[in-house]
Parts: sequence; C-alpha cells; structure tokens
Amino acid sequence: MGRVQLFYKDMGEIVGSDGFSVVRLTDADEVRAICVICDKLMTDQLTLRIHRQPGREQMLPEVLLRMLLADNDINDFEMMVSDVCDGQYRVTLINKRTLTMKLIRMSDAVLLSVISRIPLYIDDTLMQRQSTPYNPDVRGISVPINTIDLERLNQELDRAIEAEDYRLASYLHEEILRRDKK
Repeated sequence: MGRVQLFYKDMGEIVGSDGFSVVRLTDADEVRAICVICDKLMTDQLTLRIHRQPGREQMLPEVLLRMLLADNDINDFEMMVSDVCDGQYRVTLINKRTLTMKLIRMSDAVLLSVISRIPLYIDDTLMQRQSTPYNPDVRGISVPINTIDLERLNQELDRAIEAEDYRLASYLHEEILRRDKK
C-alpha cells in the first residue's frame, strides 16, 4: 500500500456557514489537494496556531503534546487517513514504537500535524479518488460530497430546494439515501 504525505496549505471560510471553513492539504509537490471541513471551534484553533498567537504554549493541545513527548520521540508517531466512512475521513494516530493505534477526527489530525509536525499520510488510492488538482489561485474550493456529514447534507438539500436548484437537490438527496441504506 502506497501513501502520500499531506501538508497544511491554507484555509478559507465557507460563506454563510456560521464559521465553518475548508482546509486544503496538499501533497509535497503541491500537485494534488484534498479539502477538509472544519467547524468554528477547530477553525479558531487552527487560526491561533497558523498566526502564531501568543499564549498558545499553555493551551491544552500543546501541553498534552509536551507531556506525551516526555516519554516518546516525535518520530515514534504518524497519522494515516485510510478511508471515508459516513461523511468522515477515517484517520488513525499510530505510535510506531508501541504499535498503539487510536482513531482521531480528521480536523484534529490536521491541528496535531500543524502543532507537532507529526506526519499525516493518506492512502495513495484514496488521495487519487478524493483529491483535485491543486491551484493556489483558485477562489472556489471543491469538497467531495462523501466527506460532508448528514446534518450538513440536509442543510444543503434545503438550500438547494429553496434556490430551486433541483439538479443539486437530486444529487444531495441521492447521497443521503445512499447513506441511509448502510
């Protein structure tokens, strides 16, 4: 199984979404990108780290990381994105020395990677399926429908119906029905 390392590239607000954002992650060569939706709390946390706001050294993620590294080496860890299930990327935090594995939310994996430089990898087949060509100048960012949670899908379905965009509404409805069958 091949894998591709992901790197934080940028973050943009989702217009009309109450603070949600889309984070773009690219491969090392910045050829392909995947997008991750983050809620307002995670958007705020990432913003603090990206802009290197003072006081973050005493925040819980940084404190826990320092405690974790008291007994481990940073090189003992990596994170792996292996699948998409029910609108969420499946990410595992792995201690390579002890072979301990824990599931972690994708947005938390991005935050941990930004804070610690613990590498974040994605299965190369999944990367090809989920990614789009990276363009640093693009204004609109595409998010694969299979990475949107049911609550947001239903909200977007309502908006599509209100806007009389029945083609989009049909597409969203089909995705909701597909997940309900599982």
